[in-house]
Amino acid sequence: MKFHFTNLLLLVIAASSPLVLFAQSNTESQAYWVHEDPVYPAKVAEYEAYCESLADNCAKYNIQKANWFTVSTEDLRYFHLSPISNMADLDKSRFSVLENKMGAEEFDALFENFDSCYDTHSDYIIHLDPELSYMPNGMQVITEGQEFRELQFWYATAQNYSKLLDMARQFKALYEKKNSPEHYRVYRSGFGAPGQFIIVSISAKNAAEYAQVYEQNKILLGAERDEIYNKLLSSIIRVDKLNGYMRMDLSYSPK
Repeated sequence: MKFHFTNLLLLVIAASSPLVLFAQSNTESQAYWVHEDPVYPAKVAEYEAYCESLADNCAKYNIQKANWFTVSTEDLRYFHLSPISNMADLDKSRFSVLENKMGAEEFDALFENFDSCYDTHSDYIIHLDPELSYMPNGMQVITEGQEFRELQFWYATAQNYSKLLDMARQFKALYEKKNSPEHYRVYRSGFGAPGQFIIVSISAKNAAEYAQVYEQNKILLGAERDEIYNKLLSSIIRVDKLNGYMRMDLSYSPK
């Protein structure tokens, strides 16, 4: 039996805090519940229409407990992230307010439509880690005018995960030392995640700007970057790199 998309939102969206979506403390870690949908190519337009309908209905009825942002990637995956304060938040459900406003029939029909768009999906926790992130202008999850995302998933065995985190600290120290123009956020895998990994999330206006900054940064960091990078490669088991975009049209934050 599939885990219904409705059940996720009943937990995740209800657990969200509206203030942590756009800004994050430079010292405190923030947990996010991630719902990941790999969507059938033929169903992308329908899936996005359902997501827009959900966001529109939340806005229409000003649902205060709902708060999420969405990233879509070129391989047709959709990542819906909602901030949570602790694991106890996962037991809370106040999304029934939207059901009461919409009516049970319309509400159920909306969520049932999602199940036709994929054959599997996953839910897990990640933690935004300011200690490992390089955001000299402040920890912003949503960067205005920079919708493009380069998402790098670096996987390690449980035995080498501490080495992976150490490499991330070394990279941050080097970026700070060189005053790098390439800013990034680092998320650590948490409860329910498919393995031990970190996600490096880099924002840019588009893919071309990211490629330009990447090359500039590589030259700036020079041989010191190569030394840490080679140690990083010896500490991981694989890396997945995804290009995508922040989808504010599929996201929602209450007024």
